[in-house]
Amino acid sequence: MRETQNAGWVPGPQFKIRPPVRGLGALERPRLENALSAAADSHRLTLVAAPAGYGKSTFLGDWVRNCDLPCAWLSLDRFDTEPERLFHGVVSAIQAAANKLPLPGNDSLLALDQGLAHGRTASYDLLLGALEHLTEPIVLVIDDVHLAGPGLADGIVGVLAASAPPPLRLVLSGRGHPSIQLERFRYGEGLGELGAAELAFTREEVAQFAYSLGQDPAFDAGSLWKATAGWPVAVHASLVSLAQSRNAPPTTPIATPAHIPLADYVAEEILDQLDPSLAEFILRATTCDWLGRRLAVELYGRPNGSVLLEECLRNGLFIEEHDYRGGESMYRWHSLFAEQCRRIQERRDPLLAERLHRVAARYYQDADVVEGVAQTLKGRAPRQAVMSLGAHWLEFVLGNDAQTLERLCRDLPTPWGEDPEILMIRSVCRSLAGDNAAADELIRRALSRTFVLDATRRRTFDGYRTLFDLLPAGGRADHPATPGDDGRTTADLPGGRRSAPRSTGLFLLAQAEFRLHRSGELATALLQATGDIGNAEQLDALDICAHADLALAFAAAGGLAGADEHATQALGRVEALGWGSQERLAPAWLGRGIARYWNDELKAARTCLAKAQRLGSEFFPSGPLSAIYRVLVDCATGDLARLADSSAALEEFHGRGKYAVSWNALYTVAVAKVAEAKGDLEGALGIIQPLGAGGHGALADTLLAELLRRGGEATTAQRCAELLTDRRRNPYIDTCLSLTEALLAHGAGDTAAAHERLEHAVERAEPASILRPFAERRDELADLLVQHAVWGTAHESFIAALMARDTHGGPRLRAQSYWNLTEREREVLAYMRSIMTAAEIADALFISVNTVKTHERSIYRKLGAGSRRDALKTAARRGIV
Repeated sequence: MRETQNAGWVPGPQFKIRPPVRGLGALERPRLENALSAAADSHRLTLVAAPAGYGKSTFLGDWVRNCDLPCAWLSLDRFDTEPERLFHGVVSAIQAAANKLPLPGNDSLLALDQGLAHGRTASYDLLLGALEHLTEPIVLVIDDVHLAGPGLADGIVGVLAASAPPPLRLVLSGRGHPSIQLERFRYGEGLGELGAAELAFTREEVAQFAYSLGQDPAFDAGSLWKATAGWPVAVHASLVSLAQSRNAPPTTPIATPAHIPLADYVAEEILDQLDPSLAEFILRATTCDWLGRRLAVELYGRPNGSVLLEECLRNGLFIEEHDYRGGESMYRWHSLFAEQCRRIQERRDPLLAERLHRVAARYYQDADVVEGVAQTLKGRAPRQAVMSLGAHWLEFVLGNDAQTLERLCRDLPTPWGEDPEILMIRSVCRSLAGDNAAADELIRRALSRTFVLDATRRRTFDGYRTLFDLLPAGGRADHPATPGDDGRTTADLPGGRRSAPRSTGLFLLAQAEFRLHRSGELATALLQATGDIGNAEQLDALDICAHADLALAFAAAGGLAGADEHATQALGRVEALGWGSQERLAPAWLGRGIARYWNDELKAARTCLAKAQRLGSEFFPSGPLSAIYRVLVDCATGDLARLADSSAALEEFHGRGKYAVSWNALYTVAVAKVAEAKGDLEGALGIIQPLGAGGHGALADTLLAELLRRGGEATTAQRCAELLTDRRRNPYIDTCLSLTEALLAHGAGDTAAAHERLEHAVERAEPASILRPFAERRDELADLLVQHAVWGTAHESFIAALMARDTHGGPRLRAQSYWNLTEREREVLAYMRSIMTAAEIADALFISVNTVKTHERSIYRKLGAGSRRDALKTAARRGIV
């Protein structure tokens, strides 16, 4: 039987069980050898996974030769998909290592017949049994495990990974994660891992390698390291190319990865080794360095693009997952690898390469204008670049990035660089740079070429021209047209009429302000100058958009009634006209939702905010700002299930779009409020700690000051409130801050200051019914409001109403005597805490004086009191108030 089993066995090549010989000039990497030694000492299984060209085999060969432990080596090839061949190679490698160090426990291994692979189960058991006799550890290094295919997990390697005794240490090396299930190692006994990040050359290693290849010690290794991201094969190719160049001196740094000759290597060693569908996906998806799932599907042209994207990520194919503007997960290709793939695609199918660039341009035209323009030029679609710049140039100007805008315009090819709209934009850029002569020349050229514009673009061009007077040096429209006493604005034309182009321009300027996430006051003035001009030139769409954006502008500036009014007008006009562009109503829903929140109508606020978020774009405040307010609403209600959903939505928007720096602070405070709502005040304080004592946006700093106060950081909270002294025009901002200051003063024992700040808060809150700040501080304000009613106030009805709200459903009111009073009696009792007369209470409750007195007598009887003071004392003692 033994002879029968051995009859078909042929000895394998010896080079497969020997580590590769080091090439001349190969870099020794003790950093990696030490890391692998530590991993092999600590874990039974270690994985070395990185794409081609990271020097895995060379580094592992050096480690095997220098390792103190006996090491077995096995290199796999494409024929090792056969279980018998793979088993034979594993046994041969282990026996070769055991033979070098004769120990008593090695006899069982050396006695194994390498041809036993015909009976797989019995063969595996015999090998495992022999390994149990080892008295000293042996390390088995298997290189290129990706060549064994998906059957690797079911063969001897999978069995050894799952069941080998501790003396056998496995080191698996390949271009991606093997088919062996690794999660139980990661979260169980542990898994050693070295990836592309560890295998990449460091800056110092690039310098050392360059010197070993004959470069001058002063060689600029930093530039080469940055261009290649430490990819070893790219570093080597660059240095070889540089050494062969006769025109460049030895110390010339590599400037860009585009000149590194790696396209053939990528094609042969990476793409040709992959499944054809995956290789095709990579060639298409590397059209741009950044992409998300939706763009991956669009570039690939098939629904399984996102699946292949995940496969690239799982196998480490030169791609990493990132948070890009915080929204959908974005993925970034290794820039040099992507560049080589683009060169391959352009070489194989130049027309397809151009079409793919145009697909990417459409994806980025609003999300990232700079990238979008770059893609349109690569796709030979300059008209698309002109349209994108025309739609977004105001955002660059107001964001103080006119230099980038001007560069994008100059990069346009002829004749698009002479487009009137582009010349006008360049004129604005030159004007902002102080070069008025060049600005005048550009606008003259623009006006001389308006004949190339169609009617729609001509109206847009005229609208943009109206903005010149509104853009002073520095690019901020700090002095917009504002309404006068008679309702007209300084933007009015003679005869009380404004042109539709000018109104369009003002509207676009207001939109740019919003997209930059600035204060609503400037946008409000601009939008008021936009709408309601009452002539035939005004388009219905512009009027609806103006009202919708005005709703948000008023809400952001604190005009809650105006926000509700304009939202109603926008929604009503859309319904009357049957207009289908619902997404432009997102600002109206957001403005209404903000107003409802500050009015403490939380259920209605949630409905409006959800609508705004559903309709809104991530690049316009209706999306991210509605996410912020949804978190505030759910924190207020304490509904943890809804809070989890709104927190997830907030994370989706984090970092997306183009906003001012206040967005990050607002996001941070919102995350802290979520922690506070879950009962982790200490964690909330840790989250906001990097924000210091303010200096961010008004809303962010207002919420920050109150969080600091509740967390016991009174000094920092006071300083944060003081920094907002000049930004209190907004009523709900001023109300919140004043209440925070009142409670800080009350806590410090400064009674006069506490009542002064409370009176100011009530004065600002009453006209707009701003109730949420009081509700949020209900427990801490309860006693102070009673004291304030006695102290004296000009807003007795409002304070009494606040105290009445406090009696409904509050956790403090649970004594048995509470239930002995009727609903109306509890309302009257709440008003009795103020110094209001019976007549004034009657007016507040819309009932007669006699009815109030009847309720008072009933209250006295039920509480056993003879006067208002006695009734209130008894009610307080029994927990009723």
